[in-house]
Amino acid sequence: MDAPPVNPTLEALLARIAELEVGFRELESEVARLRPFESEAIKLRCENERLTLALAAAMKNSRNSSKPPSSDIAKPPPTGGHGNRRIGGQPGHKPHFRESFPPDQLDEAHVYDPPSMTCPCGGCLEPCPSADHVRQQIDLPEQPIVRREYRARAYRCSSCGTLHRGKLPDPVRREGYIGNRLAAAWGFLNVKAHASHTAIADFTKNVLGEPVSRGQVAKTFRRVSDALEAPYQEMLNRLPNEPVLHVDETGHREGGKRHWTWVFRGGDFTVFHIDKTRSTAVLDSILGSEFKGTIVCDYFSAYHKYLKGVDAQAQFCLAHLIRDLRFLEEHSHPETKRYGERSLEAMRRMFEIHHRLRANPNHDRRELVDAGERLRQVMLDAPSEAKAQNLAKRFRDNGDSYLRFITNPEIEPTNNNGEQAIRHVVIDRASSQGTRSPAGREYKARIWSAIATCAQRGVSAFNCLLDALKLHANPATAPP
Repeated sequence: MDAPPVNPTLEALLARIAELEVGFRELESEVARLRPFESEAIKLRCENERLTLALAAAMKNSRNSSKPPSSDIAKPPPTGGHGNRRIGGQPGHKPHFRESFPPDQLDEAHVYDPPSMTCPCGGCLEPCPSADHVRQQIDLPEQPIVRREYRARAYRCSSCGTLHRGKLPDPVRREGYIGNRLAAAWGFLNVKAHASHTAIADFTKNVLGEPVSRGQVAKTFRRVSDALEAPYQEMLNRLPNEPVLHVDETGHREGGKRHWTWVFRGGDFTVFHIDKTRSTAVLDSILGSEFKGTIVCDYFSAYHKYLKGVDAQAQFCLAHLIRDLRFLEEHSHPETKRYGERSLEAMRRMFEIHHRLRANPNHDRRELVDAGERLRQVMLDAPSEAKAQNLAKRFRDNGDSYLRFITNPEIEPTNNNGEQAIRHVVIDRASSQGTRSPAGREYKARIWSAIATCAQRGVSAFNCLLDALKLHANPATAPP
């Protein structure tokens, strides 16, 4: 019987299968040969990713992250500079001259006439006030300290021997050894000039001519704190009713333990509060559950948690977002770098319109609304890289809270007001090394609040402290 005819297609397929099997066995042997290098390749890839992240972190500074400017001092200074420009006022700068004291403000006046009242030509000299050469001067008096004594005299009855004594006025007893003006000056030097207890004692001894102890300085600061308690509490009570609050926080040390300094800046006053925690509990205790205003703040989680429980809104600081975008702009990942560049360009365009509208508030705001929506679209169109996706998620979840200033001109797009208020505290913290007790904590929070509020209102901080001390010594006087 004849063999069945062979299918040429099947024959070709079988040959191809045999060829593939040979190739597969060769690949298996090659894989077996390379397997010892597989783990090494994985290690190298992980190390490359680690070094990339470490390099990105090392490149962070105050320009592209929330790191403070003081952290930049460890980095080399930028190249370039001002060239050959001389220091001081530049060409075209409008000069500012001090106004002369009027005659009624002078404590002393010395007049010098020419050596002779007759001109060499023989003529008589006549006064010419407009050509007088005048030099005015301010100085400390030789004895700047005023020493007072208040004596309640005692009298004894000549018949029965009973002793009768006068009574010192209550304000004098409350004022104590350090008078109100000196106490206000000490408080001003301590917080505004960042002078320590030792520096204030040395200044009083060497400049004012009166030796005092550091214990006396500390006792006086407790009196300043007591004098500021009422106005501080009044400002605290006003916070929940403010329509817009700039809020920020920074670290604080008390007796070597970590605390936090919070700042709440309202329309015309600023309140500082030092607490053991940085959590939402601080916002709950200070603002309460009925707060209905707008908080201008950074993206810290405590603000998110607080806002979920109250009928309030947030304006997240766009300056913080710009720093994050600048970090992405310098990223090694090409798509992430382009994403940062696109977002920053959209941000620049939006702020150009915003600043133009601030100069002309009556102009139509639709252009700013369109620019905000453009920024939102660019932020949402992020590459797959993790840090870019993190920023995109922020705008997906809280885009309205980044753009709230567009529809409400009373809201600032950044938290610069809060950061500027807290900057003075950071400097004071560096010089004082924090506080050592709850009493010191209260003093610092109260006097920081007083100094910042005076600066915000453009009034004298020294006079504010002096008025508070006078009212504390004599409650019958009118409050400042």
